[in-house]
Amino acid sequence: MDAIGLTILERELAADATVLREASAAATLRLRERCGGFAEASAYELARFYTVIEKSFERVCLAFENHFDKRQDYHERLLQRMVLDLPGIRPAFLPPAELTALRDLKGFRHIVRHAYDLTLRPNRLSELAADAERISAAFPQWTATFAAAVKKEQGWAERQD
Repeated sequence: MDAIGLTILERELAADATVLREASAAATLRLRERCGGFAEASAYELARFYTVIEKSFERVCLAFENHFDKRQDYHERLLQRMVLDLPGIRPAFLPPAELTALRDLKGFRHIVRHAYDLTLRPNRLSELAADAERISAAFPQWTATFAAAVKKEQGWAERQD
């Protein structure tokens, strides 16, 4: 990874972080409003949240590993890949403690996409929305920690902005 590639990746992840914040906040807001369709609107935002975070993880894989095979177990393998420290390739991006919450959000998105008969439970949506808000708040720090580790691993001097 060169400096230009890392700068581009950081900017893409920063844009993703904005969408993550918007989606998690919208999911929570819809639950608070309790107007018609509030559960469906919240579910949509939570599915959007997970789609964006998964796209962010794909960006990291593609930037450092050049590819990531989309096999049957792709979504779970992508999560597992993000907690791996790959010496000489890239540091871990995701703290392992976040896997459970992200797996819950991944599973929820799958259900929302594929269920034909779905009853949304507001309490469960609230739990997922709280996880999404916490993750969206932490995401910029994950990106900064990751970028700093890349720079350190590759022997780059920290830029003075």
